[in-house]
Amino acid sequence: MFKVALIGVSGFGVTHYNDLMRYSRLGKLQIVAATIINQDEEIEKCAALRAMNCRLYTDYQKMFDDFQGKLDLCFIPVGIALHAPMAIAAMRSGASAMIEKPAAATIQEVNAMQEVEKATGRFTAVGFQSIYQPEIQRIKREILAGKIGKIRSIKGLGLWPRDSQYYSRNSWAGKLRNNSWILDSPFNNALAHYLNLLCFFAGKTFEESAEINSVKAGLFRCNPEIETTDCAAISLECKAGFDILFFTAHCSENHFGPELTISGDKGSIIWSPQRTIFEYSDHREEIPSTSDAESIRNNMMDALLDRLINPDAFICGLDIAGTHVLAVNGSHESAQIIPIPSDMVKKLTLDNNSYRYIWQGMDELFHKLYAEERLPNASDCPMKIGEKFFMDNYQNFDGGKISVQRREL
Repeated sequence: MFKVALIGVSGFGVTHYNDLMRYSRLGKLQIVAATIINQDEEIEKCAALRAMNCRLYTDYQKMFDDFQGKLDLCFIPVGIALHAPMAIAAMRSGASAMIEKPAAATIQEVNAMQEVEKATGRFTAVGFQSIYQPEIQRIKREILAGKIGKIRSIKGLGLWPRDSQYYSRNSWAGKLRNNSWILDSPFNNALAHYLNLLCFFAGKTFEESAEINSVKAGLFRCNPEIETTDCAAISLECKAGFDILFFTAHCSENHFGPELTISGDKGSIIWSPQRTIFEYSDHREEIPSTSDAESIRNNMMDALLDRLINPDAFICGLDIAGTHVLAVNGSHESAQIIPIPSDMVKKLTLDNNSYRYIWQGMDELFHKLYAEERLPNASDCPMKIGEKFFMDNYQNFDGGKISVQRREL
């Protein structure tokens, strides 16, 4: 039976805790160790783990030292800045790692994890759960089989309003940096799944993501209380000869999507959380997308456990998730974060004693840009988008236009 460990049971760690408890009850794994720094606040979970003979720690390195060579997999649902150091510590102790998305804030952290993978023979998986769903994998296989012909474009639109409670839920939400790089944003956190999927669909094999030639982005800030961007328009020029476009925001009037579209010269595929539509030259097929939360998590868990047995089993590893990091880093290399003019911003008070900021007119603009497959220009809005940034041999993010912006301030 697989022996696993867990770091953190609060916040999104609750989801991982529930996954492991469910799979423990099924007899598929044994939870032997957990690091929980706030044990006085998680009394019930700690008691349940102790009842399973799970050893509890407040120091993750002490846990790894005590369980050197005795763990198969460690689940690490922690803040972005801790993904790389904790995954590296896990692999050096003999365990593979499951970190949350994104893989890391910077590409050099991804590279560091990959070096440890090579040295230890362990793997790091990234919690992009959508990629394990049957319809997502069918989309990728049908693209590779040429069902839609030569790809012309890949695009996505996701508008998820977020309020003040969202940004106050932890110490790094809405931050660019907190001792180390975080780069929190819609496309690097809540909607990161979908930028990652767009890149995955563009990969030349099933196990690969896009090869990015350049990035051009418009990064904007509607909420004046955060450091980072809360609305973005991103264009990834792929070496395969087409562009990936992604439009996303937390400051929209309404909730939309996400919707992802892959267009070719022989057809198209449209995915949303509700349905997947295959539009081919000779027929049209519509299937429901996986929506049951437990099924979504189980698909990912099963894939991870399969990988412990079979090194060829598919997971969302650092090669795939690293492409997402490249897209994020390239966006910040391309563009400064531009504040939305105050006369275009509305503050909306909500019933739950919170509030949120809305970029008035943004919903219509982003739907238009998505339909027309282009970035905004001067006639669309007064904020300037960034310059094309080439990604060849890109190995290090040291602040990009964020550093320029700070020097100007």
